[in-house]
Amino acid sequence: MMTPLQQYWMSRRNVLKGAAAMSAVTLAGRPASAAPATPLTFIGWQYQPQIVSENVETFKKLYDENVTYELVSGDYHPVVETKLTGGQHIDMMYSEEDHLARWHTADWTRDLEGLPDLESIKAGMFPVSVTSLSLPDGKLMGLPYYAGHNAFIYDEAQLSKAGVGVPDSADALLDACRKLKKDGVSEAPYNSAWGQKWSELSWSIFACWYAEGAPVFDANYDLVPDAAFRKVLEFHRTLYKEQLVAADIMTMPDEGVPSYCSGRHTFMVLHDYDQKVVNDPKLSKIAGKVKNALMPFKTHSTFAWTAAYVMGKQPVDVDRTWNLVRFFGGKAKDGQYHVIKRWALDFGLGSGYKEVMSDPDIVSSFSKWRDVDISNKQLSLGTSRKVAKMIWFSEWDLFMMQHVQDYIRGDGSTDQLVDRLVTKVADLKKQYQ
Repeated sequence: MMTPLQQYWMSRRNVLKGAAAMSAVTLAGRPASAAPATPLTFIGWQYQPQIVSENVETFKKLYDENVTYELVSGDYHPVVETKLTGGQHIDMMYSEEDHLARWHTADWTRDLEGLPDLESIKAGMFPVSVTSLSLPDGKLMGLPYYAGHNAFIYDEAQLSKAGVGVPDSADALLDACRKLKKDGVSEAPYNSAWGQKWSELSWSIFACWYAEGAPVFDANYDLVPDAAFRKVLEFHRTLYKEQLVAADIMTMPDEGVPSYCSGRHTFMVLHDYDQKVVNDPKLSKIAGKVKNALMPFKTHSTFAWTAAYVMGKQPVDVDRTWNLVRFFGGKAKDGQYHVIKRWALDFGLGSGYKEVMSDPDIVSSFSKWRDVDISNKQLSLGTSRKVAKMIWFSEWDLFMMQHVQDYIRGDGSTDQLVDRLVTKVADLKKQYQ
């Protein structure tokens, strides 16, 4: 029998084969009485698809619309690219920020400039979200699905047992881990997402790079392997070498969150919304003991991102599709944030809108499982990855994760790794010029 936590992750990540077809068939061909005959097409990834289906139904009733929703199982972005390359028509789809420019360059999506109320919508967003959702030329490519950042958490009871304070630097964090291990409080005090997925090692190591003050890339999108960049690499290698992390950290399922919920670890860098999971008594053995603090590196910045709803290049109707994008990625015509507020209250997902994040219901809900003031300060210090708008970035990112994993395990020197990463940037820029 599965535990509640296993059931949660099954619901969140693992959708049964055939669910995509079921979703498309169930929602297609059931227009309201005044709905257009031609449906809008919406394609989405594996996160709470049953709720997305409900949201589609709400939109259809509110706007007298007709929508076909298709769920993509598997690795979302490559699957969608295959569909688009094959000529499948899509009016609205999800996208992470590192695919916005790539899909726009491929002529699969259109920017939102000139659409009704766009300037006032931008003004209501956090600046870091506007940056995340924009092309290098400033054109907005999508509206917020959710806004997140990598957060730093700790088990307060374990720190108290070891007589250790909350670390505020990389060196202090290493020393705290060493003491926790030596004293037998935790065999693997540090945990994070180190797998080879765009939302795992890429996000967690960029969070550490930005927190230490590394720009990572300069204004020309060349790699900057400065002292801060190298220190973070060596920090990761030291954690692994001294067995301050679990031996299977690079293959842990579900970004390592279930492992942290078991009480095995003291510290973790994780997606901010997963703080709700680790402090849920139904899902976590250490609920109520987990606190958040600013990233314990030199500048205390972090990686912040905003996922998007984007519009296909040639929607069946621009006005109808804009209504769909605004309903899911903003405020509906009745003045309600139907989708965004539900994500926040039910699952702890942050929003790119200032108004949403100051909503009393959301503030009250979030305060039950994290320090909201610290979280807001962390977000204000967050850094958006402008380099992710380069069409070659996703390829470099995968290359980086593969070679950083090898380096952490002990392969080669820091200089050798840096040379590989710098050379790969140059090769990709030449390839895509």
